Amino acid sequence: MTPEISAIIVEDVKAFHSVIESLLREVASNIDIIGKATTLAEAEMLIMKLNPSLVFLDIQFETEGKTAFDLLKKLSEQNKCNFQIIIITAFNQGEYYAEAFNYGAIHFLTKPIDKQKLKEAVDRVRNNMNNPLAESWFSQLSKFHNRLHTEERISKIIIEGIQYTEVVDIDDIVYLEAWGHYTYFYLYSKGTKPFCSSMNIGEYERKLADQPRFVRIHRTLILNIDYVERFSKKDFTIILTAPFEKLRASKDRFKDFINLMSAQIVKSK
Repeated sequence: MTPEISAIIVEDVKAFHSVIESLLREVASNIDIIGKATTLAEAEMLIMKLNPSLVFLDIQFETEGKTAFDLLKKLSEQNKCNFQIIIITAFNQGEYYAEAFNYGAIHFLTKPIDKQKLKEAVDRVRNNMNNPLAESWFSQLSKFHNRLHTEERISKIIIEGIQYTEVVDIDDIVYLEAWGHYTYFYLYSKGTKPFCSSMNIGEYERKLADQPRFVRIHRTLILNIDYVERFSKKDFTIILTAPFEKLRASKDRFKDFINLMSAQIVKSK
């Protein structure tokens, strides 16, 4: 039986090709890998020659000093973007692309790849094979790429939950609390009942690194200072907006908190 989907893997780390292939054998045996590339130049030649229906695509290609969008823009100008894409990347600002899941022909997965999410992405590709709306994916993806290269503030973050991957407004996050290898998110819209993420708090500290309102106040706590009502320099207590009560910072981290609060107050004047 001929596989339904012909695919190309475009990933600059060659060893990761076999990882993708192995996962696909487990969750999507209907995919035929017809080509693999470690550079964008190789990818362009393979796409032009083999005309795949799906491309597994990394974003950053540092040795060439380019990104996947350079390739996609070039192919689009030649009217050669007649394939769907599954973006697979460890790129730290992946949250820019959370909205891309709303579109039929754009799929975004982060490393390490979750098998179930990979299966879901492939299933969506299969469902869209005869979907004429999928042809507009490049313009949609370009929108997110343009956001990535502007100073526009990221408004959402992807949170890997125990059961679902959540897309959350960053401004809605009051604080994050670590419990072992898990992270609990407290959202203003949800009150004091948190939800649990399967990722550790260090991962989210990196995701929020360019967010000027967030500060780590303790080994187990990251706080959004927009929800601070008052604080005590004597015992490092921070009182939050109701219905949230108070948090306690560590002595060393409290200095970072004070510096950030001072900087934001000066900036707002």
